[in-house]
Amino acid sequence: MSQSNVFMQPIASLQQIQSKIRITPSVAGVSGVYILFYLITELLHTHNSHALEFTPAEVFTGRVWQLVTAGFTEKYLICVVFNLSLLAVSNRFLEPVWGTLEYIKFIVVINIAAYSMNLVIYFVGYVALREESFLYAPFSGGQGLLGGILVGLKQLIPDHVMVRAVPAVRVRHLPLCSFIAALFLMLIRVSGLRYLTVTIGGLASSWIYLRYFQIRDSGRGDFSDALSLASFFPESAQPHVIKYSSAVSSVVDGMLQKRQASKTVDLETFSTNVNIITDPVSERRRQLALQALNERLQKTDDVDWPSSDSEPEATPATDEIV
Repeated sequence: MSQSNVFMQPIASLQQIQSKIRITPSVAGVSGVYILFYLITELLHTHNSHALEFTPAEVFTGRVWQLVTAGFTEKYLICVVFNLSLLAVSNRFLEPVWGTLEYIKFIVVINIAAYSMNLVIYFVGYVALREESFLYAPFSGGQGLLGGILVGLKQLIPDHVMVRAVPAVRVRHLPLCSFIAALFLMLIRVSGLRYLTVTIGGLASSWIYLRYFQIRDSGRGDFSDALSLASFFPESAQPHVIKYSSAVSSVVDGMLQKRQASKTVDLETFSTNVNIITDPVSERRRQLALQALNERLQKTDDVDWPSSDSEPEATPATDEIV
């Protein structure tokens, strides 16, 4: 191998990584908040203070800002680096479709909702078990937001292959993988129960928000199969989930869809002027499907099919009579 090739390989690898990372003002702003809160947390810990972390008892006594700050507060630098890396990679799929304001809104809403769910979880746990650590132990971390981002990616690119060497693992499997990873880390005592509950809070709040409340060009919410409750479970378990959840989900989906239709449909306007609205999420899925179809057609074009103009070989005539 020549010396020039030795130097060009790291440059090519760096360019490939940069092509997958999209740094926008929104990503830079969120990254700045993570870094700033990490530095402040390091300073506060020297004074034995947990003002930015989430403590249920302190939230009940008025420190409600912890519902916002806890999701941006990490104790370890490696966690900050991991969070920022996932934000930069996922941004190239989320923000172009959602828009900057919706992207920032999603980050803030999921952070608050994930820790609000944990506020309820640990209050109920304290009432049931009388365990004071449920109310007075501080904790924080961006695992709720990361779980929410994985649900957002599942909405937009569910069939995208993450690693070409493992084509069976697709984006739609990542939310379940994040739950299994959090559960495994708790079982081997690398992390605690709170890491798992915040992850569950992020996954659940993101699904609820995207399924029922996100404002899109086609209306409110996403009722496609890509965001159905059963799609978050393994394929072998999906029929059982559909069996027990179909009644409730059909009622809720039907109520919200009917409410949405009553607000958005104007029959008088429809009779005179029909506007075709293209939903960016559906458009993204359509483009991915067309891309996959084009790739398959190109593969078939490469096959050396016999030409229709070529004459078949003549078979020798025989005079034998059977």
